[in-house]
Formats: sequence, structure tokens, C-alpha cells
Amino acid sequence: MLRLTLLLLLILSANVFATETFSVVICNTNDVHGGVDSSDATFMNPEFPPALGGGASLATLVTRMRAYAAQQGKGFLLIDTGDIFQGTLVGTKSEGTAVVRYMNEVKYDAWVPGNHEFDLGRGITENLIQQATFPVISSNIYDTANSDTTHFVQPYIIREFGGVKVGVIGITTSGTERASFEDNVKNLYFAPEVTTLAAYRDTLQSMGCNIIVAACHLGLPYDRWDAWDDLEKKAAEGWKTDYTRNAFELARRVPGIDVLFAGDIHVGYTEPWVDPVTHTPCFQGYGRGTNLMCVEFEFDAESGQLIRWKNFADESTLITLFSDQFPRDREIAECIDTVVARVEVGFNDKIGEAEQPITRIGEGESAMGNLVCDAMLWRLKGDIALTNKGGVRTDLPGGNITPQDVFNVLPFDNTLGAVNVTGAFIRDLLEEKVAYGGSGLYVAGMRVKIDRSRERGDRVVSLEIGGKPYDPEANYKLVTTDYLLEGNSGMEKLAALRSQAAVETGIYMREAIIEFIKSHSPLSPKLDGRWQFVDRS
Repeated sequence: MLRLTLLLLLILSANVFATETFSVVICNTNDVHGGVDSSDATFMNPEFPPALGGGASLATLVTRMRAYAAQQGKGFLLIDTGDIFQGTLVGTKSEGTAVVRYMNEVKYDAWVPGNHEFDLGRGITENLIQQATFPVISSNIYDTANSDTTHFVQPYIIREFGGVKVGVIGITTSGTERASFEDNVKNLYFAPEVTTLAAYRDTLQSMGCNIIVAACHLGLPYDRWDAWDDLEKKAAEGWKTDYTRNAFELARRVPGIDVLFAGDIHVGYTEPWVDPVTHTPCFQGYGRGTNLMCVEFEFDAESGQLIRWKNFADESTLITLFSDQFPRDREIAECIDTVVARVEVGFNDKIGEAEQPITRIGEGESAMGNLVCDAMLWRLKGDIALTNKGGVRTDLPGGNITPQDVFNVLPFDNTLGAVNVTGAFIRDLLEEKVAYGGSGLYVAGMRVKIDRSRERGDRVVSLEIGGKPYDPEANYKLVTTDYLLEGNSGMEKLAALRSQAAVETGIYMREAIIEFIKSHSPLSPKLDGRWQFVDRS
């Protein structure tokens, strides 16, 4: 009798403490940059690259994941966290319509506009938003055109699964304003990420949302440990602004976010970064449409507390879109391939060749960056040339080179320009660029040594121009891009000179590179020490 009583008590206790849970499968893409067509994974094996199926393989995988969620009685969401089209011929030449059409077919649940959504102008962005048959969300972009402030797109979505409400808040990096041509974001205000996310977290909670998801075009950094050290330092010193530089900081400063999906920086996290203070797990995939993030989240149905998550790939949140594992969906493939065939006419002709792949590998300089700046210098016959590293998007293959290869490296429609500057101006410009520990610039015509361990304003320890020590008083012809001449990417000093002396040629940066390749083929990539970091330990 005693045993029976104890057994009953144990059963009753188990029922009391049993937790009813609910699961939702979330798939996320970020920084696709028009990479919806099939391609070869040369980043995995340059000699024998496996085939990737792009958007058509993603469609196959999404169909499988939706079916799994439905069969298991779990929720399902498919989200994109920005930069969907600019970067490939199919994306750029169709002005994004081919990508949005594909996203409509795959039935995305939400898209968060990224900074590169504005590269072709605000009008193009608005056209894509109108074409989307799914919600476009960003809580911190406001339209100020009519002397008031209204949301540019809707700030969030709410989805209900079996009585559990999931709220997804969109956030676009406020850096969009600094990273875009002024006319392209005219009358748009990008509010601080921290206060905006916190406000909409409270709004959704008041509306009964059990689960809060932040979908952010704000990236997880390349070097998580350096970024972590920087975050801890800033937290100790006290936050100076409600704007943030990366998703690490946003996750720390806004508690109460159950899951955060990031974008903008093209580095995949096979496992999430979990903030040790707020316990928010942060997820991010690789760019160019090479993978799909698939994660199943299990929550306490009553409190909405995240209990655990499960990966669908071996030890990874990311699934690479190999076409042999995920055969291309026929209808999606036909839709994409038709556009690709139309825009690639003439872009696959040989213009030159390289003795080996020309890559962006290197902390200070890279063979790819050197080639780009050498071509700029050669085309406008300048003394020095420079461009931002973020504008050089990928590598050139070894062997034959085509216009499409160059387009993939330089997908933005930047033109070249020149301005006369003093040696002192150049030194000051370089000091400002490395003032906050950045990776610097790609350059030509100069040799620079930087010591980031020195005080700001005194980090350029050596500067040569034309093979000689620079002369602070001498004038030099600087070749750069219209993007930097507008003061973008930390080049505010250049913007002050644009109206006075800049010569904007109308020559596209891509065309200058193509001409250079034709004239200098076969190319032999090399590093020559033109930009060196000599940091003291």
C-alpha cells in the first residue's frame, strides 16, 4: 500500500511539473546579393567545385522543411534579413525583380531591407516592395517626405501557431544612410537600432506575443572574439549612443529577445553566438545564396521561454545547397534560368586570363585589391589610387576571365574620379580610416605602414608615394570612386573636395578593370607590401 501511494505521488508530481512546449522551424537567408542562379562552389574546391543549385535548390529544401513542420504540428517561418539582389547579373540587371519574383514563388514570410537594397535608388526599392506578395518589415526606417514621420514599410509581423503568437521585428542597419548615395536614401530616416527594437519588443509583448524574434540587417562580426573584447570594453565604459555597429551589441543591449537573425556581414556561424548576459542566441549564414539556415526552436508554450534549439545539418545551423542533395525545383529553375540567359548575353566571352586565382586573401593588401587599384591608377593616369575594401566583393578565377567574373567582383555601378590633394591630406585621410581599428583600404601608387597600437592620429608610421617619402606640401592626383567622393565609408574628407576640384569621368570602375585585364593579360597576381600592419604586441 505504501509503495502504491508513493507511486501515485510521483505520477502526480510529474504531471504538475510537466512542461507543455511548442516548436517553430525558422529558415533564414541573408546577403543573397542576387545569388539565386546555379553556380560552382569554388570556395570549397577551386579545382573540382561541387555544384550549387541556388534558389531552385533552396525551393526544394524549403518544401521539405515546410512538410516536416506541418507533419509534426510545428510552426514554420521563412525570413530574409536583407541585401537580396545587388551583386550578380541576374539580380542587378533585372533591378531585383527576378529575385523578388522567386521569393514570391518560394513564399517567404518576411524580408528585411538591407543597405544594398538602395544601391539603384529609392524608387527601385519601392518597386520591389510593391512587387512582393509577402510582408516587407523594418521598424527603424521612416519616411520624412511629407514633413512628418511615417514608417517606410511595416515594422513587424505576428504569426500565430496553435495559440502561440510569434512576433518578428525587422531592423535595418542605420549605417545605410552613410553607406548609400545621398539621393538614393533621400527623405529616409534610419532610427537608432537599440531604442527602436526595445520599443517594439514592448509593443509585441503587450499584444500577447509569446515569442519575440529580431530579424536584423545588422551583422555578426568576422572576428567574434575581437568584437567581444570591444563589446565588453564599451559596456564597462558606458554606451555612448543608441546606434549600434553590430548584432553582438544589439543582442546585449536589448534583453527580452528570444532569437536574433543577423545579416550584412557575409560570415556564417555554424552555431549561434549566445550573449552571456541576455542569453539571446544570434544566428547568421554565409552570403551569395550558397546556404539556408534551418533551426527548430522549442519554447515553453505558456511563458515563451526558449528551451532548446535543434540543427538539421550535422553540427551546423547551415545547410549548403548542393544540387545533388537538393535537386533544383523545375518551375523555379525555369523562372531563374530564363532571366539568366537574357542578361548574360556577351558576358561570358573571354577578355583575358590569370595564371592562378586572384583572391582577397590578406589582412592589409590582397592580390585582388591590388589589381583593382592598379587598374584605376592606369586608366586615369594618377599618382595614387584607393578604394574601399567592401566594394570588392569576390575573387577572380584562375584561367580564363570573362566580363561576368569582373561583374561579380565589382557589382556596383561606381564610376571613377580624380582630385588633386596634398601629401598632408592623404596622410590625414589614412589616419581617419584606421582611427577605429579598421582593416584599411586597397591602394596603388603608395606604400603605407600602419601601427594600430599607437594613439589615434599617429598610426601611419610610414608613407611613400611614387617610391619616395611623401611630401606634405606636394600635390598628388588621387584616383578614387564616386562613392568615396561623396564621403561614404569614412571618407568625409573627400566629400569636402568634390565640388571644388574632383574630376568625375563617367568611366565605370568595371570597365576600367576590363580594359586593364585585356591590356595586361596574362595576369600574375602578387602582393608587394603596399599596405602593411606593423602593430606592436
